[in-house]
Amino acid sequence: MLGGHSGVGKSETALELVERGHRLVADDIVEVRCVNGNTVLGRGANSLISHHMEIRGLGIINISQLYGIGSILEQKEIQLVVELEEWDPNKVYDRLGTAGRSIDMLGVKIPAIEIPVKPGRNLPIIIEAAAMNERLKKMGYNSARDFNQNILKWIETGDAQAAYYGTEDAY
Repeated sequence: MLGGHSGVGKSETALELVERGHRLVADDIVEVRCVNGNTVLGRGANSLISHHMEIRGLGIINISQLYGIGSILEQKEIQLVVELEEWDPNKVYDRLGTAGRSIDMLGVKIPAIEIPVKPGRNLPIIIEAAAMNERLKKMGYNSARDFNQNILKWIETGDAQAAYYGTEDAY
């Protein structure tokens, strides 16, 4: 699920994801419901407009007519919330992926990430990587944790000191 302030690029990013083979549930008005107390489903609040998108400068487009029936879904489980926000040079962003943020949606904790938006960033690729990384976490593999453990092992062997100080200054 993509979120963010008006004009940050949600619809354009979603359109590129559809172009890359992903499917659209709804643009702007999403209805969410909890099923079995642990699953949150999202669907368009209005079936007449849910597969349409507003693209500034282009207008309203019908995704199922432009990209085919395989480009849309009636509903989908919300497994990750991606919050797009304007890049703030004064804000400290998570660079390691160890923050482990989540939001509470209808009593269910959903993993969430913030992606700063600025020219030149390929948001669809970043979002695809985030979704795949989240799937790996659910399967038991955490890239950031593995990276931190490897760094600690490297430091413990003394190889880090040799790399930093040079081989002749190593203790």
